[in-house]
Amino acid sequence: MLVANRLKTSRFWMCYFFIRLFYLLFAVLIYARLTTLGDTEGYLTLTVPFSLRIFYDSTYFMFFIGGLIGIFFRQNMLLANLPSMFISFFIIKWAIEKLALRKHVNNTLLMIVISLPNFVIWTTIWSKELFGLIYTAIIAVLVVNFLNRNYKIGIIDIFGFYLCLLFNPQYLPFILQGLIFIYIAHNLFNHKPTGQIMLGVVFLFINVLFLYLIRDIVNMYAMGMHAHFELGQAGATRDNIFLEDYDFFRYLPWGMFVGFFGPTISEMRENPLHLIAGVESLLKIILFIYLSKYVIIDCFLKWKSLTIIPISYFFIFMGILFIHYPFSIFNPGSAIRYRSRFIFLFIILLLYLYTKGKDYYLQRRRGYYKK
Repeated sequence: MLVANRLKTSRFWMCYFFIRLFYLLFAVLIYARLTTLGDTEGYLTLTVPFSLRIFYDSTYFMFFIGGLIGIFFRQNMLLANLPSMFISFFIIKWAIEKLALRKHVNNTLLMIVISLPNFVIWTTIWSKELFGLIYTAIIAVLVVNFLNRNYKIGIIDIFGFYLCLLFNPQYLPFILQGLIFIYIAHNLFNHKPTGQIMLGVVFLFINVLFLYLIRDIVNMYAMGMHAHFELGQAGATRDNIFLEDYDFFRYLPWGMFVGFFGPTISEMRENPLHLIAGVESLLKIILFIYLSKYVIIDCFLKWKSLTIIPISYFFIFMGILFIHYPFSIFNPGSAIRYRSRFIFLFIILLLYLYTKGKDYYLQRRRGYYKK
């Protein structure tokens, strides 16, 4: 039985390895001719001198390390991106095996969730999205450990926080909020769902109050965001919607959804690549709803011990989507690409939510039939 399980595990990961390899070939040989692979070619063909700047400037880091890789592989784009493919494969394998998710999630479902095209393409090549995958995988495991009352923070977790601070420091406050909420809820309001909900309300109030106090600063930066997308690739930049003061807040709910989803219906009609991205986004939303189905059905009614999970997820998910919104609303390509930096965090946490919800559901059914 043990040998059979090991063979099954080996087949699963071998299949996923070749999926990643296929997308690497597709990205470099085909996709790059249809559109642009962002700054990947520049990262791997330009060299910059070593300086301490590589430790606090993500772009300088990408050019320095990427330039060394490009020199080693003589700037062959396929070979130069091969190390990225190996890194992305092993970090995903590490996170899933670390949390033993394959014991609770159907292999076919799991393979679909981690093989969606744009996510695989952008995290397989040398890109900032690759490092987004690395730190979100590490942080996702840490969040699950916190949910399981293991509050130990190791060297790998510190490394994950450092990469997050280097590449996307704007995500960190919301990730830390989720971790802090879990710790306080476990230690002060254990098995007290009302207390956990009230704690969540306090956290939400603090966030709203802080956002209100800095609303003018947020408005100032939002009014200048469209200028960064005026030279959008292939004319993909949308019209500016931040025309009047506080339009950023006026379009917030719709903007967060579009920023996550990517292309609109009209854009999908006009561009085949946008159509593929839109179908993938729709599939991703369906999969996420499916993974949340047990909690959606009965979360606050009977599964009282699950209250901590959805509340902590709310702060992490909504916070990241809030920050993602101004960087994605003006260009569907940017929306899909930047989403790849944090989507694996969502995937891992929702897979864990699915396993916990499934366990509670089965326990309730067994209790019902015993009666």
